[in-house]
Amino acid sequence: MQPSRARRDPRSFDSIVAVGAHLDDIELGCGGTLAAARANGADVHMIVMSRSAYANYDGSTLRTEEQAVAEGQAAAAIIGVTSIDILDFPTKDIPYDVSSVEALNRRFDGLRPDLIITHSPHDTHQSHRAVADATISAGRHYQSILMYEPIFPSGRSYVPFRPQAYVDITDHVDVKEDALRAHRSQWEKYGDSWLEAVRGRSRIRGYDIGTQHAEAFEVVRLEVRV
Repeated sequence: MQPSRARRDPRSFDSIVAVGAHLDDIELGCGGTLAAARANGADVHMIVMSRSAYANYDGSTLRTEEQAVAEGQAAAAIIGVTSIDILDFPTKDIPYDVSSVEALNRRFDGLRPDLIITHSPHDTHQSHRAVADATISAGRHYQSILMYEPIFPSGRSYVPFRPQAYVDITDHVDVKEDALRAHRSQWEKYGDSWLEAVRGRSRIRGYDIGTQHAEAFEVVRLEVRV
């Protein structure tokens, strides 16, 4: 007797939590992956550690809290995530300490994800690094953690990113770009070249694995399903 076929690809995950320091980080790093997961029937949750208002060192406002939250919620709706949880840590100085670890711990234990995705600890933004470390600590009892690829201006570390796992996002790259366009304050700040660079990166990662577009990840650990 032939074994019955599973309804879903056995390599896929049923519940995914993506963690970012700021509103737009997750969309940049793994927006296509989240859109693909939703299309495949997964529950997808976003946890953003700050409300993401920020000012320049001279005090000039670069993005208000109201702008950031409205843009982030619009982007999450475009991807179609199951939920978005926006916390209230300081935008530029998110800590790696018991407060951030336990905040994530509490949410992970409520959501019980079988895949967690977060920043690289070698990102050049101090809050991105702290969130990566806090996520890895809070996720210590979870079996699959991936780290998404930094992109300029965050991705200029002297430690190179090592792509180890890929997700084909060919059918979802336009959703990712639409979600980034929803972050109008950032789109206006960086211009169309920002979106062109994101698409160029996904094209390169797609070429790596023989598809049109992909997102790449470093592996903290990964449960292999056979």
